[in-house]
Amino acid sequence: MIKTVWLLLLLVTPWVAAKELYRYQDSAGLMVTSDTLSPEAAANGYDIVNEQGRVLQRLGPRALPSKSSEQSEQDQYLLSSFSKVDEISILKNRKLELLARDIKHLLSNIKGLMAREDEIAQEAVNMEMAGEPVSQSILAQIAQVQKSRQEIEQLLSDRQQDQRTTADLYQYYEQRFRELLSQQTSAP
Repeated sequence: MIKTVWLLLLLVTPWVAAKELYRYQDSAGLMVTSDTLSPEAAANGYDIVNEQGRVLQRLGPRALPSKSSEQSEQDQYLLSSFSKVDEISILKNRKLELLARDIKHLLSNIKGLMAREDEIAQEAVNMEMAGEPVSQSILAQIAQVQKSRQEIEQLLSDRQQDQRTTADLYQYYEQRFRELLSQQTSAP
């Protein structure tokens, strides 16, 4: 009963995430689900999934454009999407804030799971002190909480990596946009 209530609480807890997510295999061979898509994933193929993990669309590998073509496309994106560097900074900060909120939420979930694991372990200790064998349901609950915690810790690691990648990407965008604006003003 407690296990069911706990799992329900985890499922009902509000989650800040996009309606559609990308699922792909990273360079280490791990399956990643994220609200951002790396260029490598776009090249190798990926799935668009909903929050429950159901595949909405499967996109196969595509040929990588040449570096000059890729850079040209990226430059065109920057010039057509932004009029000043501050707009890129605002978008970067918004994305980083969402990731920070996700990270905070995941840390809170981990803390809750650790507290729950301590409660169940205390129940097991009480049973042993009373001379009773620890029930299989208690052992199963501990195993389930540990498994849930490991899954959330992996999500936390992914989100922290997303945070670093996003910060680096938008820092590059800011620098490149400055270069493009400089080129436009110096052009005859």
